[in-house]
Amino acid sequence: MINLRNSPFLWFAMLLILAFSLASIPGLIQESVIVVLWLICLVSCFISLLSYKPGKQLYSTIAIAALILAGGVIRHRWFTAEIFPHDVFEKSIRMQGLVKITEVLKIKEQSISLRCHQLTLRDESETGHIPFTDKYIVVHLRETDLPRLYPGDHLLVTGWVSAFQKPLNPHSFDIRKYYMSIGIRHQMTCKGPEARLSTISENSLARLTAKWQSSLCAIVSEHTSPDVAQLTNALVWGDRTYMNEEIRNAFADSGAMHVLSVSGMHMAMIYSMLLLVLGPPGAGSYTRRMVRLLCYSLAIILYMGLTGACPAVVRSGLMILLYLLGKAMGWNTPIWNLLGFAAFLMVWSNPFVCLNIGFQLSFLAMAGILLYAQPMIRYLTFRQIILHRTWEITAVSIAAQVFILPILLRQFYQFPLTFIASSMVAMPASYIIIFGSLLNICLSAFGIDWLWPWYDIAGQYFIQTMKWMAGLNPDMNYSLPPLGGIFLLCTAILFSLALIYRWPFGKKAAYIMGLAAILTLGAHRSKHWSSDEIIIYHQYKGLLIDAIVNGRCYSIQDTSITANSVEFSARGHRCYKDVISTLDITPEDEYHAQTWSYTSSYFRFPTSSIHIWNGQLKPEIESIAIKYLLVNQCTQINKLKTLICDHPEVMVILPAHLERYPKNILLKFIQENDIRFWDISEKGYFSLPL
Repeated sequence: MINLRNSPFLWFAMLLILAFSLASIPGLIQESVIVVLWLICLVSCFISLLSYKPGKQLYSTIAIAALILAGGVIRHRWFTAEIFPHDVFEKSIRMQGLVKITEVLKIKEQSISLRCHQLTLRDESETGHIPFTDKYIVVHLRETDLPRLYPGDHLLVTGWVSAFQKPLNPHSFDIRKYYMSIGIRHQMTCKGPEARLSTISENSLARLTAKWQSSLCAIVSEHTSPDVAQLTNALVWGDRTYMNEEIRNAFADSGAMHVLSVSGMHMAMIYSMLLLVLGPPGAGSYTRRMVRLLCYSLAIILYMGLTGACPAVVRSGLMILLYLLGKAMGWNTPIWNLLGFAAFLMVWSNPFVCLNIGFQLSFLAMAGILLYAQPMIRYLTFRQIILHRTWEITAVSIAAQVFILPILLRQFYQFPLTFIASSMVAMPASYIIIFGSLLNICLSAFGIDWLWPWYDIAGQYFIQTMKWMAGLNPDMNYSLPPLGGIFLLCTAILFSLALIYRWPFGKKAAYIMGLAAILTLGAHRSKHWSSDEIIIYHQYKGLLIDAIVNGRCYSIQDTSITANSVEFSARGHRCYKDVISTLDITPEDEYHAQTWSYTSSYFRFPTSSIHIWNGQLKPEIESIAIKYLLVNQCTQINKLKTLICDHPEVMVILPAHLERYPKNILLKFIQENDIRFWDISEKGYFSLPL
């Protein structure tokens, strides 16, 4: 039973999240209300400390709830004012100054992304009257030759500072939410010599663990193949900066992506290894328990720092530390209270962490395991130990998916059907990778390297198995509307409860919710399949046009666009429209359908037509009434201007991939002659009904 008495911190965390949600609503909490909230805090604190007779605890419960709600709103406002003192920049500003690296976010061949604490950033003018006031900023280094960077390094940087923009393609990933969850609203781009490493550096635990992580990665890379080194560095200590896209997709498509995301599972494996070495935390005399607790705590805290202190590791690490403390002291703390305490601390320290998808998935997966894992394991029993262990792994994997299923479908539009099979392979294999890597690193310190080849073979088999399982999954690119997600979540919860606890009415309620989810999805699909459209995406690497008709997509792609670029730009909208098949068409091809047709110069449909300007003026264009002119190339500017003047009613569409200088010339001409236009690089995608 989960109630306020045995799991108070779980309810405290929920109230705190509610308070932060209220505080984040624009205009809801005025400055005059803050004084009232402080008064509520003082009164509630006084009432909650009073002693009441049995049966009178309701007053203190209400007082504690009011205290958390009022204090949460004040905390959110104070935290926001601390890291975001002023409004975001409305336009890009050239700035220079000194920043301190707090985290290396991503490393690619031509770029490095850093989370930095700004120290003296100001605009590049002599007066420097526009300071940068946010506490943190993301710095992108392009074409840099700097050595390996670590937290604590200081950089002298010069570049353009801009706020993260909203998504310019429909239903695409909103990068603002991710960076807001780590307290960042702006980014800075520096090229080559614009970023210089300062002689100043600060020592810290984060710098120490980052250097240790780097040295361990170097040892693994020296003794294993590149694929196994990337797998080990990502799985064991969370370094995915050099992760191969093919390996990442294999784990994601097979349903085992949680293996590469260092989380509670990895912390549990580390704890099991420590348990074998140190023994049970609650055994022995008081002195032995305290010494054992100290050893456990040091190892777990060190591993938390080594993995970058991501939310999942911090959550599981706090839970294990509290569990160890309770065992060492002889307490019996409910596991739900530990989960709530970890959530309360993380949310209080960073009110924006609730926006982080990893944080949400981590806690929801743990909630599913706590609710359903043990009942499911008891539901089926096997005498044979191997079958029983296999069922335990399967039950834990299923329980973890109950709450996260709607979020996965809502955010990523897919749910791998092989998640059970992949988990049964991935979890034992992860033990081999974690224990094998740590054992080999320890042996390498004494010059013993003969186990590395066997370890490399095991890692290769692991990767190949995940690739094979990823190929078994059908393509799932279907959307999940909010109402359908609620119905689906209720279905999963009710059916699980009914199955495990033998609740007949729960099964009926689950069937009703499932039918409602199916009807909602059917209505969503019927609505979007009946509204055909043509859409021109915001894409910097070339032209990308989709004609979506009856649930099928006909995609006109410039040859320079990679598959990953198409996926990033178009996938969200295609999934939202429930596209079931996609036909790729090159710009030189021709395609004729019943209601529309495409050639290299025209896109014709019943209500209108789009002329695609590729630098050539064709004779037949003079006899056609042009409504839309899509400028694919800014060549032959004078002929293009003549064409626009001959058709003053035309709307000019400017894609995002046009070169800046000729585009600005064309844009100036259009504005001077009061021609209608749509600049995709500024306004985002352009769509028309077919």
